[in-house]
Amino acid sequence: MHDMPLPEWETGLVDEAIRTAERRLDEERTRARRRAVQLAREQAYHRLALAIDRPARAEVNAAQLRLFGDDPTLFDDGA
Repeated sequence: MHDMPLPEWETGLVDEAIRTAERRLDEERTRARRRAVQLAREQAYHRLALAIDRPARAEVNAAQLRLFGDDPTLFDDGA
């Protein structure tokens, strides 16, 4: 019973289902490419905005503690 060929209308349904699935897959790939391009644009715009709006480095106050000071002999014994 499994060896019987499908009737013509069933073959048409199967072919139509395959074409529909392939069309949907192509449309989803196109949408995914567009989303990827849009995300890359947004990331580039964000990086550009950060580079433009980055504030200048503030000067360090002489009274402020710093990890690496200007005086290399700060903790030397003088020996």
